[in-house]
Amino acid sequence: MKWLRDLLSKGKDSGPDTSLRSLQEKFGHFLDILENNNAVLGLVSDMEEKSQGEYLFDINYIRSSLEKIRSGTLRMIESMIALGGEEKYGILREVFGSIDREIEAILPGGRPLDQDAFIVPLEKLGRLRAPSVGSKNANLGEMKALGLPVPEGFAITAWAYQHFVEANRLQARITELLQSVNFKQYEDLVRVSREAQAMVRASPIPEDLARAIRESYEALASRFGSRRIALRSSAIGEDTLFSFAGQYATFLNVTGSEIVDRYREVLASKFTPQAIYYLLSHDLSESEQAMSVSCVAMVEAVSAGVVYTRDPLRPDEDDILVHSVFGLGKYVVDGTLTPDVFRVSRKDGSVLERRPARKPVRLVAKPEGGIQEEPVPEDQQESPSLDNGLLGRIAETARQLEEHFGCPQDIEFAVDRSHGLYLLQTRPLRVLRPRSQGQDPGPLQAEVLKTGGISVSPGAGCGPIVHVSSIRDLQRVSEGTVLVAPRPFPGLITAMEKAAAIVTETGSAASHMATLAREYRIPTLVGVDGACGLSEGENVTVDATAAIIYRGLHPAWVQARRPDFELFSDTPIFGLLERVLSKVSPLNLLNPSDPSFVPKNCRTVHDVTRFCHQKSMEEMFHGATRIHHKDEMSLRLKSDIPLQVNIIFIDRDPAQYRNRKQIEEDEIGSLPMEALWSGIKQEGWPSRLPPVDFKGFTAVMATTMTQGAKPEFSENSFAVLGREYMILSLRMGYHFTTVEAMCAAQANKNYIRMQYKGGGSSTERRIRRVQLLTEILSRLGFENNNKGDFLYATLAYEPAGAIQAKLKLLGRVIMMTKQLDMALSSDAITQWYAEEFLKKLGLLKPEETRP
Repeated sequence: MKWLRDLLSKGKDSGPDTSLRSLQEKFGHFLDILENNNAVLGLVSDMEEKSQGEYLFDINYIRSSLEKIRSGTLRMIESMIALGGEEKYGILREVFGSIDREIEAILPGGRPLDQDAFIVPLEKLGRLRAPSVGSKNANLGEMKALGLPVPEGFAITAWAYQHFVEANRLQARITELLQSVNFKQYEDLVRVSREAQAMVRASPIPEDLARAIRESYEALASRFGSRRIALRSSAIGEDTLFSFAGQYATFLNVTGSEIVDRYREVLASKFTPQAIYYLLSHDLSESEQAMSVSCVAMVEAVSAGVVYTRDPLRPDEDDILVHSVFGLGKYVVDGTLTPDVFRVSRKDGSVLERRPARKPVRLVAKPEGGIQEEPVPEDQQESPSLDNGLLGRIAETARQLEEHFGCPQDIEFAVDRSHGLYLLQTRPLRVLRPRSQGQDPGPLQAEVLKTGGISVSPGAGCGPIVHVSSIRDLQRVSEGTVLVAPRPFPGLITAMEKAAAIVTETGSAASHMATLAREYRIPTLVGVDGACGLSEGENVTVDATAAIIYRGLHPAWVQARRPDFELFSDTPIFGLLERVLSKVSPLNLLNPSDPSFVPKNCRTVHDVTRFCHQKSMEEMFHGATRIHHKDEMSLRLKSDIPLQVNIIFIDRDPAQYRNRKQIEEDEIGSLPMEALWSGIKQEGWPSRLPPVDFKGFTAVMATTMTQGAKPEFSENSFAVLGREYMILSLRMGYHFTTVEAMCAAQANKNYIRMQYKGGGSSTERRIRRVQLLTEILSRLGFENNNKGDFLYATLAYEPAGAIQAKLKLLGRVIMMTKQLDMALSSDAITQWYAEEFLKKLGLLKPEETRP
């Protein structure tokens, strides 16, 4: 491209005339499209290779790749418009913009917030609103639109959070503070967390935002009689690729007088030590994780819990798992209690397995606001918290949500005093699909310290025990330790990457900690009675797959028990890449001659680039063949072949040929033209024409008389040439042949296009000539799209050497078949010529030769 940019930058005086300059500019846009197409396809190929699960990458790789793809595609679109006009191709901007917005909606954060209302009712939300209200709010709206039971409520948008941050000038200070933290040092996390939360708590909620929140609360209360609400985080990016499970605050049974202050507390929870750790350990940008908040009417739950539409450790089993306790569901998700577990048939909703747990306490709403723990009557503590009827309804709803969202779901629910079922949340469920559960080496010959509990993340780990019960204990955690806790607690995430295994006395597979353990791949057992009685510092081996804790270190056992997961393909980042690629790489526009090959049918980035690549070749072809003043700006090719070819050099300064009328063959300097011409030269000008019968001769004469054509065997032809580009338009008698080719170092740029039309004989004979050419070109790998006596053949994406070799053969074919139609009086003769030519070209296998 440098030669062309240099030429075009010299000003009007350097060009021979306006026509040449126009052609040069078109060629420049054409090359821009080829270069950007090559770059974009290379980036897409790299992303597809990464998606196979054998390479490590992070969110920044996806974002940077998409930015380069976006930039290259936009340049192709602008070059396409410059090449063919705004009217024909301006729609590509709108089409690509729509695809790009779909991709941005998949990414966690990453796009500027659009201005929005501070408050949006749930009934006006759906999945497409996730970039402005977070997935939790968006999915509540989506479920409501499906007619499912969701509490009434509203979303405080991410735009409201942005307004709060800007009004108090917080962003620069928070960014600077987070840049100073060493997130692997817990003390540093606590320091930064304390300072960031203090900034938020000291900042007033802008009056217009506070007023909107209060008015929305009063409207909700007056319409539905709900004077108590639940406030839950719904950050941008939460519950999508990254779960952020349990990292932000939830406030239950909030009164109207508290709502604004509780809203600010949810915003402050964005900067807890565990939330900061989660954010930075996943290479996420804090400024892109704007905080929306969900405000819904409080459900006075008699029982509540979590549904997994698949078993996360055995997702191919066709069962639904329901975890529940009495009262509010907080004790399920935070692991305070080990819940009842029900395995329910997906087919008919029947209960396949019950594992009731002892539930000594429950969490309930207080009449004056807030929540409290109360004891469960002794005779009810081991009673199931759900009956068969509710379990069947829950299973049916779970199936409906999985079908609607297209993937396994993690659903939170509550049941009120009237046995009404309410859905509080749904999000994608992260499942582990190992190739195997690791080798089964038989019983380990070691002392068993503990058995039982629930495996929430498989595998094994060994190391010294460290007892942890609060965030203060985490400072004692070192690499390779086994963490033992009475129950999960929020700060535990900050030690997960150091842990060889985790064991808790309470908890369930449905807790936030279990979700995070699977995400971080930490072997984890929960619900292990008496685990806290294990000795501090004692070396143990935790087999989370078999739910056994052994005395001593057994690293070989750990290795044998390691689940053989796909190296990387079952991690969240892989899921994100797959979803992004679904909008990038599939190709739906396949056939350029199909009427559906139009911009409005582009559904992926690849469709857009394919359309631009195809149409740019067509526009360049039409521009080159219709150039004005060809004779004034061209040079005659001097050759012993009696073809009168005039050449226009698109990448040379015409001044160097100002006093010349001819150019020698060794001065061509165009890779594709040199290859084609070498084939023409090798075959040479036929010394005699093919035998012509009387009908063939009379057909020629008839064509001459009716069309007024000149019966000459060579008239003026012309070529537009660049170092790597060629378009040659040959006229030989009544035949018109056009060959266009690109021959560059990058195979993605390369192609050959051939068009043929005409002939002096009858239509039937001209069609036979096209059929003969089609057979030969098919052997060379061309795709043929012919209609009657019109031939259109293409070949693309081959290395430069292959392009040159096929152009040479194509040159020979052009000479072999010159005026051949006059001799093709029958199909048998046509077949004979085809075989003879194929043998001569070395394209016919011996076994294909007729006896």
